[in-house]
Amino acid sequence: MKYISIVYAIKTAYTNPINDIKTSSIGARIRRYCMRKNRVFVADAFYHITSRTNDKIRVFENRLGRKIMLLTLHNAKNKYHFRLANFCIMPTHIHLLIKPASGTYPAKIMQWIKTNSAKHWNQVHGSKDHLWGDRYFARPVRSPQEFEFVMNYIDQNAVKAGLVPNPADWKASGAYYKARNISGLVDFDPHERQPYVKLLSPIPPLVSRLMPQAQLEYTLKYYGVFAEAIHSLYTLIPTIPQLGESAFLQKPPICLHYSTGITDYYIYEFDGYDSFYGRVHSTVNPVEPEYTRFSLSALKNNPLMKLEVSVTNKYFLRK
Repeated sequence: MKYISIVYAIKTAYTNPINDIKTSSIGARIRRYCMRKNRVFVADAFYHITSRTNDKIRVFENRLGRKIMLLTLHNAKNKYHFRLANFCIMPTHIHLLIKPASGTYPAKIMQWIKTNSAKHWNQVHGSKDHLWGDRYFARPVRSPQEFEFVMNYIDQNAVKAGLVPNPADWKASGAYYKARNISGLVDFDPHERQPYVKLLSPIPPLVSRLMPQAQLEYTLKYYGVFAEAIHSLYTLIPTIPQLGESAFLQKPPICLHYSTGITDYYIYEFDGYDSFYGRVHSTVNPVEPEYTRFSLSALKNNPLMKLEVSVTNKYFLRK
């Protein structure tokens, strides 16, 4: 077998003039061919897999290329049922952190991924290009410390390349999926999400100014910047009338609803700074509420105060 391999290496070195130019000698090509080692397979382990494009061509530099790769990963996961702990699609290569299902080997998964992504790419572009390089890197992860190191290494790829300031901003990555709680491709639990939620871009300043600090910290910690409460608040603000407008924009109106559990504050107008106008209703003293002014800072300083988005037809007409 060694004799046949050497003969094959010599033959390919002579018959491919491009390779003759790229390599320093035929002997170097023979040594590289004969020194290739079989990949180590460890059952029930995660693998850090890296595969580069042919000649490091920037195949995944645009959104179409990355979309083809994402679709291929989805299909591969559905076919082979492996766990995908993290990934990152870079312009010239991909990183995967996968755990094959019982009876499945990384080589089989990667062969399918490379073959089908290349087929899809060529169909879209009407070409017959070789999309991937010959070999891919695969290494079993043997300890929790190594697992964390590989996770962080994959996360930081797009940042080190200068593509984004934060790992969670790169859409073709596991960090993006975890931070935004997107299920279906990356496998994670709520505990694993927390480091990624903190990597997200800051929330809009007006949202942080309106929401009580304790509530904001809790929401960011457990639900992230794309939590429903933050999204609803951000989309609601433009619909609340400014001071002095003669009519409400919606009936029944949407309002800012601050509540301590005992006292409810319904805010229908604001000046964009610290003045709110609306009505207050207390379960302790249930009298007809008057339309009055509230201080935003005073409401937020109450540790029991929570902000909700409400649609109500109570207490909203001005006198």
